[in-house]
Amino acid sequence: AGRAEDDLEMEAELQSQEASLAAAVMDNLSQAAQVQQWTEETDYSEKYCDDVYEYRRVTVPRGMVAMFPQGRCMAEPEWRSYGITMSRGWEHYDHHFPEANVLLFRRVLGTDPKTGQIPKEMADKVAKREAYIAELEQERQRMITERSRLQETQMAEMF
Repeated sequence: AGRAEDDLEMEAELQSQEASLAAAVMDNLSQAAQVQQWTEETDYSEKYCDDVYEYRRVTVPRGMVAMFPQGRCMAEPEWRSYGITMSRGWEHYDHHFPEANVLLFRRVLGTDPKTGQIPKEMADKVAKREAYIAELEQERQRMITERSRLQETQMAEMF
């Protein structure tokens, strides 16, 4: 009798594992179908540029936004895994805060679309631009701190 009970328990365990596996396969198929649908609904803007970068906006379905990491930009393998397709070298560099489903991308002018390699002559321009952006951000933070101190002083004087 003990052997028969063991066989029944093993069979029940196997059926449970098969059901779990089937559910996982269905979930993966469902996710793949969802990504495919999102891919078809994704809109890519025309490119526009300045003297260092070319830019493009990618508008994705609103339902897709909940899947994205919050508070940071995505690396290339991440955005590609959501069905966003562009040539090599594009960087998700910012979010369009009025519309969370609009992602902002850029790449260095002259980037090889097959390899993602930037032209050597552009490296200096990119470094200067990044230094300028860092300087602006530092100044912005200084102004925020100064404004906060001023407000604290005004509040203290009121009471």
